[in-house]
Amino acid sequence: MREVYRPCTTSDKEIIQKKPTSLIRQKLQQYIPILEWLPNYKWKEHFHGDVIAGLTVGIMHVPQGMAYASLAGVPPVYGMYSSFFASSIYMFFGTARHISIGVFAVASMMVGAARLRLAPDLPLSASNASSVNPADYPLGEPIDPLIFTSALTLLVGVVQVIMGVLRLGFLTTYLSDPLVSGFTTGAAVHVFTSQLNKVLGVKLPRHEGIGMIVRMYRDMILSLGSVNFIALGISIFGILFLDLGRTFINPMVNKFSPIPPPLELILVIFGVIISQIFNLHDSYDIKTVYNIPRGFPSPSIPRLDFLPALISDAVPIAVVCYMFVMSMGKLFAKKHKYKTDATQELYAIGIASALSSFFPVYPVGASLSRSSVCEMSGANTQLYTVFSSLLLLTVILLLGPFLEPLPMCILACIVIVSLKSLFMQVKELPRLYKISKYDCAIWLVACLSTVLTDVTTGLVVSLVFALFTLVLRQQWPTFSNEVLHDETPRQHIPEGVKIVRFGGALHFANVTLFLDKMSESIGRVPEGESLIEGRTIILDGSPITNVDTMGVDALRDVFNDSKKSGVQLFYCGLPEDVLSVLRMDENFSSLVPSSTFFSSIDQCLLSLFQQQSV
Repeated sequence: MREVYRPCTTSDKEIIQKKPTSLIRQKLQQYIPILEWLPNYKWKEHFHGDVIAGLTVGIMHVPQGMAYASLAGVPPVYGMYSSFFASSIYMFFGTARHISIGVFAVASMMVGAARLRLAPDLPLSASNASSVNPADYPLGEPIDPLIFTSALTLLVGVVQVIMGVLRLGFLTTYLSDPLVSGFTTGAAVHVFTSQLNKVLGVKLPRHEGIGMIVRMYRDMILSLGSVNFIALGISIFGILFLDLGRTFINPMVNKFSPIPPPLELILVIFGVIISQIFNLHDSYDIKTVYNIPRGFPSPSIPRLDFLPALISDAVPIAVVCYMFVMSMGKLFAKKHKYKTDATQELYAIGIASALSSFFPVYPVGASLSRSSVCEMSGANTQLYTVFSSLLLLTVILLLGPFLEPLPMCILACIVIVSLKSLFMQVKELPRLYKISKYDCAIWLVACLSTVLTDVTTGLVVSLVFALFTLVLRQQWPTFSNEVLHDETPRQHIPEGVKIVRFGGALHFANVTLFLDKMSESIGRVPEGESLIEGRTIILDGSPITNVDTMGVDALRDVFNDSKKSGVQLFYCGLPEDVLSVLRMDENFSSLVPSSTFFSSIDQCLLSLFQQQSV
C-alpha cells in the first residue's frame, strides 16, 4: 500500500494530533494533495515567500516560453500557453513544492525533432492542397504543427499516467547521474546548433537522423556569405549582456536580495524598443515574433487517428519530462525536509499534460533554471504557481501584442545562454574517471551518441550501454586476501548502537534503495540524548566491493544527513579499493573525516566503549 503524501506545511507532531480522517478523504488527499496542504496553509509564514517566488518565476516564464517554443517548431506564444496550463494543473496533483513546471530546452528539442520528422512544414511551392503529395508525409497528410504537438502532448500524458498505474517510476533509477549529465550535454549541442541560424540571420534547412549535426554545420558554413550582420551584432550583445549579467551582476545582487534581476525580461524589453525605433523587420530584414494573438485559443479534442505513429516519440519524451520533474523535486525535497511521491509525480505530470492537450500546447517538464530561482526566491508551497500563472495570464490576455516586434535572435540568445550550465557539465569528466571508469564511459557514450544521432536515439543508446555496464561490473569482481568480516562474535552491542549492512556493490541502479534504507535507520532522534544512547549507526561496508560516482555521493550524503540529525555514523570494513576511491574524491574527503572509518566493527565498538568510559 502506497504511503500517503505528507506535505511540509504541517509537522509530524501536528499530524499525529489531528483527528482521524475517513478512508475516502485519505484517498482524495493521496491523489489530490492540494486538499491536504491548502487547508493547513500557514498564511503568515508562507504567503509572502510564495508571492515573491511566483512573480519572479512568472517573469522568467515569458521570455523562456517564447524562446523554447521555437525549439519545438511552434510560434512563440504557444510556449506560454504550454507553461500556463500545465503548471496550473500540476499545482493540484504534484507533491514537489519548488519545481517550476513548464517548457524547457531538452523536451522542446525532442518535440521539435519529432515534428520535423512526422509533420514537416508545407513546401513553399505548395500553393494549394492539390499540389501536395500525401506520400511525402509520414502521417499520410500534411498536419498542422499545433495539431501534431497537442496530440503528442495527450499521448505523453497517457504514457505517464500508465507508468503511474504500473508504478514504473523506479525505471528512472537506471538513468544514472553520469548518463543524465552526458545526455543533457549532448542535447545542449543540438539546441545550440538549432539557434545559430537565428543568430546569423540566415535560413537553413532542418535535418534529422544520424549525422544531422554535421549536415547542419555544413549548411551553415556554406551560408556564411549571406549573414545578416545586424542580427549577428544584436545576438552578440544579447549573449554578452545575459552571460556577464549572470556572472557579475547576479552575485552582487544576491548579497542584498535572494531574487535575481530579470535579465531575460530586460533584454526582451530592450529588443522590443530597439526593433520599434529602427524598424528592424522592414529596414534590416530581421525576423521578429511578428504575431502574438491576444487571448486564449478555443479548446478542441486532440486528433486521435495518428496517435499510434507517435508512440516511439511519446515514450522517451514522457520519460525525460518525468526524469527532470523527479530529479529536481527530490533535490529540493531533501534540502527542505519533506517527501515527494514518485508515483504521484507521474500522475501529476501525466494529468497536467493530458488535460492541457485540449489546447494548442506541447509537452512540458521541470525547468532547471526556473526551479532554482523559485527555490532561491523563497517559495514554500505550490501556491506560488497562482501568482506565476496570473502574470502569464496578464501577458497572454493584454501584453502579447507589445512583444510582436521582438527580434527572434533575442530569443535565440536566451536559449543559448541558458545552455551554459549544461555545457559546463564536461568538467565532471576528470572526477568520473578517477572514481569509476564505467561512469566516465557512460558519460562519453551518452554525450557522443546524442550528438552524432538525435536526442531520442541518444537516450536509448546511452540507457542500453548503462545497463550493459552493470553486467560488466559483475563479470569481473575484484579479489583480495584481506579479512573483510569480523571473526569474533559480538554478543554485547551497546544499547542505542545500530549495525546495518548493505549486501552488495553500491552503484546507480541500487543507490536509491541504499539512501532510503539508511534514511529509515537514521530516523529522527530527540535532542539531548548521549552518543551511546540512540545516536550511533555502524555501517558494515564489507560487502560493498565497489562504488561508482553515485555511490560515492550517496555515502557522503548519508554522512551529512546523519550529522544534521544528531546521529553519529561510522563506516566499517570497507575494502581498500573502495577506500582509495573515497580518498581520491575531494568532495567526499573534505566532508567525511578519517575518524569515521574503521577496519572492523569490533574496533569501532571498542572505540565507542572508550568514549563512554572517558
